[in-house]
Amino acid sequence: MFLRKTLAAAAAGFMLTAVLALLPAAPAAAQEVVQDEGAAYRAWHEASQAADNVKAMAAAKAYLEKYPTGQYADFIKKWLGTAQMTALDAAIKEKRMGDMVAVGREILAGDPQNLNVLYALAFNLRLNELMAAPPKFDHAKDAKEFSQKAISLVEGGATLAGVQNFNKDATLGWLYQALAVIEIKEGSAEEAVKLYQKSSSFAPEDVAIKGRNLLNVLTLQQGAYADAAKAFNALPEADRAAAEPNEAVKAARESLNGKADALIETAATFVAFGKAKNLPAATVDRVNTLLQTVYKGRFPEDATLDGLTKILAGKGVPTP
Repeated sequence: MFLRKTLAAAAAGFMLTAVLALLPAAPAAAQEVVQDEGAAYRAWHEASQAADNVKAMAAAKAYLEKYPTGQYADFIKKWLGTAQMTALDAAIKEKRMGDMVAVGREILAGDPQNLNVLYALAFNLRLNELMAAPPKFDHAKDAKEFSQKAISLVEGGATLAGVQNFNKDATLGWLYQALAVIEIKEGSAEEAVKLYQKSSSFAPEDVAIKGRNLLNVLTLQQGAYADAAKAFNALPEADRAAAEPNEAVKAARESLNGKADALIETAATFVAFGKAKNLPAATVDRVNTLLQTVYKGRFPEDATLDGLTKILAGKGVPTP
C-alpha cells in the first residue's frame, strides 16, 4: 500500500513538472508578438514624428497588413486614411497624375464606392490630360475606368459628400464627354459620336460641354463625310453619271448622303447654339460656311438654300 501511494505521488509530481515545463513557452511567444507589434508601431511613429509621410504611410500599411486587429490598428487606420487623402490632394495640386492615380487606387482598394475620390481622379485626368493642348493619354485607361465607375454611382443616385448643390446632369455630361475623348483615341469614331451626343443630352445649355461636343462631333463627321465622298468619286465617272446607276453607285451615294445629312444636322445645331450663346463669331461663321457647302452638295437643286433656312429656323435661328 505504501509503495503504491509513493508511486502515485511520484507520478503526479512528474506530470506536474512536465506541465510546468511547457508553460513558459507560451508567454515567451506572446511576448515576442507584442515586441514585434511594438516595433512595427514604433517604425510608423518615428516616421510620422519626422514628418516623412511617404515612409510613415508605408510603415502604417505594413503594420496593418501584419496586425489587422492589433492594439494600434484602429488608430493607424484612421491616420492612414487622412494621410492618403492629404497625399491625394497634394498630387492633384502639383499635377502629378501618376502619383494621384496610385494614391487614389490605394484609397479605393479599401473604399471602392468612394464617389468623391472617383470624381477627383476622373475630373483631374480629364482636365490635365484629356483636355490638355495637346491632349495626353498617359492614363487614358485609368480615366476610362474611373469615369465609368463614377457614372454608375451617379446614375444610381449617389452624390458627392460635402456638396450641397450637387449637379447630377452636369457631372454626367463631362464624364460622358471624357469617355468620348478616350473612345476617339481607341479608334471608334462612331461610338465617340454617340458618347458626345449623350454627354450633350445631360447639359443642353452648357457651353463648355455641349459647345465642345458639337465641334468635336463635327470634326469626326467631316472625316466620315470626306471618306464617303472619296469612295463615291473613286467609282467610274460613267457609272456615276448613268441614268440607271448600278448597285455599287447606289450604295456609295446612299452612304455619302447619310454622312452629309448627319453633318448638316450637327453643323446647323452648332450655328443655332453658337448664336444663342454668343459664341465667337469667327467660329460660328466658319461652321456656317461648312454647313452651306455640304448642304449645296447634298441638295444642288436648292439654289436659294430655302431648305437650309427652314432647318435653321427650326432650331431657333431667326429668318433673315
